[in-house]
Amino acid sequence: MKNIILVLFLGLTTGIFCQKGIVKLEIEPKVTQVGEEILVTVKTNVQGEIDIDFPSAFVNGYAVMNGMEQEMDYATGRVISYYYYSQNGVLKKEGTYTFGPAYVKTGSKIYKSNTVEVTIQKEPIVNSTGEISAKQLKQVAFGVIEYTKKKIYEGEPLILNAKVYSRFYPTHIEDYQSYNADGIIDKHELSSSNRLVAEQERIKSVDFYAVTYDRSIVFPNGVGKLQIDPFKLILKRGFEGVPVVSTGTVIEVLPLPKNQPKSFIGMVGKLAMESQISKTQIKKGDVFTIKLNLQGSGNIHNIDYPKLHLPKGLTLYGDPKADEKYVFTANGAEGSIQLEYTIQVNNDGSFTIPPIEVTYFDIKSKKYVNLNCKEINLIGEEVKMASVNSKGKTQVIAERREGENSKLLDKKSFLKSPFLWISISSVLLITGFIGFAGKSKKSVNIVFDKSTLQQKQRVVFTWNDVESQLALAEIAFQNKDNNSLFSALENAILLGLKVSLNEHESVLTSSQLLNRLRTKLNNPNFIVDLSNSLELCQNARYGFGLNPEEMSNILPEIKSLLNNLKNNQV
Repeated sequence: MKNIILVLFLGLTTGIFCQKGIVKLEIEPKVTQVGEEILVTVKTNVQGEIDIDFPSAFVNGYAVMNGMEQEMDYATGRVISYYYYSQNGVLKKEGTYTFGPAYVKTGSKIYKSNTVEVTIQKEPIVNSTGEISAKQLKQVAFGVIEYTKKKIYEGEPLILNAKVYSRFYPTHIEDYQSYNADGIIDKHELSSSNRLVAEQERIKSVDFYAVTYDRSIVFPNGVGKLQIDPFKLILKRGFEGVPVVSTGTVIEVLPLPKNQPKSFIGMVGKLAMESQISKTQIKKGDVFTIKLNLQGSGNIHNIDYPKLHLPKGLTLYGDPKADEKYVFTANGAEGSIQLEYTIQVNNDGSFTIPPIEVTYFDIKSKKYVNLNCKEINLIGEEVKMASVNSKGKTQVIAERREGENSKLLDKKSFLKSPFLWISISSVLLITGFIGFAGKSKKSVNIVFDKSTLQQKQRVVFTWNDVESQLALAEIAFQNKDNNSLFSALENAILLGLKVSLNEHESVLTSSQLLNRLRTKLNNPNFIVDLSNSLELCQNARYGFGLNPEEMSNILPEIKSLLNNLKNNQV
């Protein structure tokens, strides 16, 4: 019995130590798309050091696994123990790549594996609806492109940003390549901060860390399907990194309605206009100016300048001088453009300049909106001359120049008019009124619409107005009316800035108000907090929701900021 056992033991030992060394290289999948995860596994029955020949373009991931498993060899009926080593990664360019061989070194012997070819295809544009797929939820990290609207009009601004989800807390981003599209003519960053902030989000019962990056406003050129190519990056956790290639998306750019008015200047968004003329009393040879102030938000930086239609006898000198003041916000290009037209009077007489018309396309109403002013009347100089008649009495002749025609009025014939003294009295009263008005203001303001007229009136705001907006925000928060909530909070901040700065003109933008506060206060951190609060409100209003923690904190945080501003505790 002992001999039998010994033989069996020797046979088993000989089988183990004399078995042939096996090294197998396995890759899953062998055909995939750019940026999709690839798992490389080496299996061997030999214990030793493992080395794998990876393609130079292969980017290693951070997921590394190793261990031991057993398999049945059905040919011999024996159970074989295998050691395995797995490494994940991605390939960022299409093509065919060769992996392997893998080597296992044990003592003085080296065992070599097979090689495996992997085909990488160009990534398809999927997930264009912006929804997160079940496949993405299974990944360690993935990216999507967020957008404010799926359909926009040509010229309408569009906000895009990269968003990355991961199962681990990321520390930083490397090798970032932004999303892009051939149909984008302008791209402007809305947030220049490079600080990485990861917030926890729960998607379909799965917890992720979410990072928002590269938030920009873009202006598509042309109509049709706008394909946004994916962004790419390495999401790092310390020294380990995971390659991420986002899904792309498609935005539909709609054409503007047909039958555009001739006065359409290409503006898409919201616009107001007012004008000012330097003088209305003119004579031949005079030079005067007309100023147009265009203020709005949208694509105001890409508009055509309005044209003046002047009557014969007036000449426009060159292109208007332009003073452009705008910044890029969540509303697009926001600010004003002041145009100054220089005009010379070439003939005698009075002139009428027809109304200046400007048309823009309003996104909310989806209609063309026409802005215009009343016609401008320029009054030619009236010359009065005195002479002495043959009887030694003074005779007054009044000459009014109208074009090249002149009319002489004889005082004696005029005295025969029954309305003489009434006319003289009226003229004196009107002349006195014009003289008084002329001393107080040398130029005439022409306002184009009712809303602009209200802007010209100075309304003094108080902290009571700020409190009213905060009260509206409280009600909206209780009713879960997020649109009204963030609108009221944004108004409260802007009103607080105006009251604090004693700047009550409604034409000031948020950026202008913050810049003026920056010159008044030596507290940059407080300015940053105010700016961030405004940006959070704008994000929520224009399509980017806040997480539950931000929602619960936004109202008390803004209240605290405004209270400090009110009590000069900044």
